Amino acid sequence: MTDTPYRAKETVQQDFDKITNYDEKRDMYYFERRIRRLLEVVPTQKNAKILDFGGGSGLFSLELKKRGYTNLHLLDLSEVQCSQARDKGLENVYCGDENSLALRFGEGVFDFVFMCDVIEHVEHPEEVLRKIRFVMKPEAQLLMTYPNPYWVPVLNILGNIGLKLKGKDNRIHIARLRKKLDADFVFETHEGHMMVSKLPKKVLGAFEHIEKRVPRFMKRRTCLLNVAILRRRG
Repeated sequence: MTDTPYRAKETVQQDFDKITNYDEKRDMYYFERRIRRLLEVVPTQKNAKILDFGGGSGLFSLELKKRGYTNLHLLDLSEVQCSQARDKGLENVYCGDENSLALRFGEGVFDFVFMCDVIEHVEHPEEVLRKIRFVMKPEAQLLMTYPNPYWVPVLNILGNIGLKLKGKDNRIHIARLRKKLDADFVFETHEGHMMVSKLPKKVLGAFEHIEKRVPRFMKRRTCLLNVAILRRRG
């Protein structure tokens, strides 16, 4: 059983072209939790060549820029989102999809790639990851965050009634990706993060303490956010 077909790329582009105030509508705690994990794994060298794939309005790249990273590149399908990223003062912002990677950057150039809640929106996940692999250096890492597939139906309902950004997320099952991409990537870790969101900070802090005590396999199934870290083979 699969969750395909995924939404067509043109539909995803049209959806994100309509969002002119993306940053205002973000769940900032959800953003913070992803940033925390990103900062734990991003290369320490400030001149490392980094690709923010599907970087949208550029909030993640902006956080890295604030921390002194100087070789950031952002690629997104939506020109509206790219414009918002440029308005933040980000350079090397390109509008395009996975098919533009090889032509724009060439083979084996990036030290690190991250995709924050992007993979659940792409039309062909395995194909996209293979094209990203092409521009990664051997042994370079790729960090992906995405909504827990078991929560996706609920998240889509919340989007439809206006309680979250509407995205019609697809279910990403990491075990299926691992089987299809075993020759391309080593899947280093698969984690669950963030039990709840959109609550007062003290309550969120209490849940974080609980989260630390929950077995890892349970967090992967119950937490709202999943994180996978892949390393390019060869």
